[in-house]
Amino acid sequence: MNVLLVAEGSGGHLIPALEVARTLARSGARIKVWYAERRQTAPLISALTQEARDGVVDLNPIPIDASTNLLRRLLQCGQLWRRARRCFDAFSPDVVVGFGGWISAPVVLAAARRRIGCLLHEQNVVMGRTNQWLAPWVDRVALSFRETHARLGKTPAVLTGLPIRPAIGRSSRAEAARRFGLRADRPTLLVLGGSQGARAINRLMVQIALLLSPEERGRWQILHLTGPSDEAAVNTAYAAAGVVSWVASFLGDMGAAYALADVVIARAGASTIAELARCGTPSILIPYPFAGGHQRANARLVEELGGGLMIEQSQASPERVLEVARRLLADQRLRTAMGSQVRLLQTPDAVEKLTGAIVELGKRNVCGNGQ
Repeated sequence: MNVLLVAEGSGGHLIPALEVARTLARSGARIKVWYAERRQTAPLISALTQEARDGVVDLNPIPIDASTNLLRRLLQCGQLWRRARRCFDAFSPDVVVGFGGWISAPVVLAAARRRIGCLLHEQNVVMGRTNQWLAPWVDRVALSFRETHARLGKTPAVLTGLPIRPAIGRSSRAEAARRFGLRADRPTLLVLGGSQGARAINRLMVQIALLLSPEERGRWQILHLTGPSDEAAVNTAYAAAGVVSWVASFLGDMGAAYALADVVIARAGASTIAELARCGTPSILIPYPFAGGHQRANARLVEELGGGLMIEQSQASPERVLEVARRLLADQRLRTAMGSQVRLLQTPDAVEKLTGAIVELGKRNVCGNGQ
């Protein structure tokens, strides 16, 4: 079976695509992965794709202009359409899988026109604009959350969950503390801004560091992933405030980070939600307020379950976020209860379910073509 996977260059799109690619390749399928290559996501892509490059997955980065100019975007779509047609002639995919983002639109549409089996994977609670637009043209949509189904319409759907890196949830707290040079017995905040960082959260944490009491500065520790722009500034601010911390722009070993975390302060991307669910970690979620508001829906679902608290970015003052963090870090029973609730969102076998849906579609098309 030949499968072409198309993904945006952010972690939320690329991580599930690569997990599926490796699983399919191990079963003997021939796999191509196309992904958007952007300057700001270069460290992420390098780390995520290294394992796949060492294996049997054919990775093809597609340089994408960051411009949002409509004419420029249409030109790039036309180039991708032609590239897809050439790929179909040479590679003959049985299935094309889109993982969201506008980059998948021309490729999936070109496949549908050729009557190649097409499947979409939706990572978020609320479908992204591209997937909403493509849904009527594909054979099936794979969903990460049950709540998405009511908004899908008549397109056949299957609940698969969201594949995440297998190392998540497997590290011990003691091993993680040694990994970062921190202590396993200290209350630990893990701060995430998504795969590209979040400047608003970085600035918020710098202000929070100044508000900590002398006792908190002596007891707490912070593990903070800033993204590529703010690492030096955040590190300097924590040091000046006397806060014990480990700061980096990016971390490949996210399993260790979650193992040490008592509470996570983060955006509400779908991969972050799936990782929190796997680890059973309570969170303070500050959803990205743009991009169609899909992170808000993700965060609201977690909050409604009792697995975390959502604070809108416009209302996320340092005082308010610190008050919530203090309450959570001081109450082990509350954290345990919240962790149990957020675990309700996990799908342990997500990669197997999504891979199975792709294989099923591929076999159906092969049989339908009389091969």
